[in-house]
Amino acid sequence: MNNLFIVIALVIGIGIFYAVYHIGQAVGLSRKQENEDKEQHATYLKEILTRDREIQTIRGKLDDLNQLNDRYLSFLVRIPTVVQRLNATLKVEEIILSVIDLITDILPTKIVECYLLDSADNLLKKVSSTEEEEKRAIGEGMVGIAAQQRMIQTREHFNKMHGSKGTGQELDSHLWMAVPIQYKDRLLGVIGIGAISHPVGNEIDLMKMIADIAGVALLNQTMLGEAKHKANTDSLTGLNNRNYLFHMAQNFVEKAIREGTPISLFLFDIDNFKHYNDTNGHDDGDRLLQELSEIVRTVTRKNSVIVRYGGEEFIVMLPGITKEDAFIYAERLREKIALYPFAHRETQPLGYVSISGGVASFPFDGESIYKIIQLADMALYKAKAAGRNRVIMHQPYLFSESETEKDKLMIS
Repeated sequence: MNNLFIVIALVIGIGIFYAVYHIGQAVGLSRKQENEDKEQHATYLKEILTRDREIQTIRGKLDDLNQLNDRYLSFLVRIPTVVQRLNATLKVEEIILSVIDLITDILPTKIVECYLLDSADNLLKKVSSTEEEEKRAIGEGMVGIAAQQRMIQTREHFNKMHGSKGTGQELDSHLWMAVPIQYKDRLLGVIGIGAISHPVGNEIDLMKMIADIAGVALLNQTMLGEAKHKANTDSLTGLNNRNYLFHMAQNFVEKAIREGTPISLFLFDIDNFKHYNDTNGHDDGDRLLQELSEIVRTVTRKNSVIVRYGGEEFIVMLPGITKEDAFIYAERLREKIALYPFAHRETQPLGYVSISGGVASFPFDGESIYKIIQLADMALYKAKAAGRNRVIMHQPYLFSESETEKDKLMIS
């Protein structure tokens, strides 16, 4: 009986053992599967996050490319209008404004500065609407280095190469880039721009293209300006010529009519100039004309127009000046010339070089500048007839004067 119980206990024990074993094995497999599932889920999550980051990177690159394309498209769309505008003007200020507008339309920056090279003193001068003039020497600051090396300077490159070399880097610390404006080997100026809010990598290329456009426009302006200056300038004396006189006369007359102001005109010539030429030679005659022209410049306001009208004959057009004040000016000029120690002055019939002239005023003496010139010329011949070295102010004719006398003066 006891043996039976022992056998039954053994069987039950073995059964329990097997049951526990299989249960443990099942639980172990379940936990292993759960762990494998967790690991696989973590792998999936990692892959998803990695792909998300890659997608975000690609989206960022696409956004940059879209911005890049937008800038190039904007640049290409704007080019015809800008070029047309640049070709339509000879004014430097309008060219610079067009360039600045183009830059600010394409690049997100709040600072755009333009410096132009002044060949007279070889300094870069900032184009500004303020009265304060800002200058840079070639090689000074980032702007000056860009001009000196004829290469685009970025802030990073400039600080790396010149940050501790005393090049005046603090002058342009507000600039992110300085771009030289040039045409072939000729430096014309420099464009400076501040920081870009969202740089996408094409800023240097765009600025180089804009600087090239500005270079062509400024060179055309310079060449056309020089050609215009030559067309309006007397080559011997450097004074204005007839062409410029009548061009400016139209502007002055329109302003005089609007504002109710006069335009006075002083016409004079050198007394006995033929005698001076015949006695001393044409080279000395040319030097006399040049020296006398310089004297006229020194006593004449800058807004007046000084013209070599022909040969030894000159005209000074004085806008906004009454006939009486013009006469005072003319007398002062006549006296200065008579006292000036010109070469060979003592060989002249009067013992010195002198001028004779006439003064007339628009609109009181005539209805046009042509008429005023005619009346001043008549007064000039009266001065000649009265003994030279004098100025006569035109006076309206009296009824007692004969038409024959007027005709004689106009013919002579």
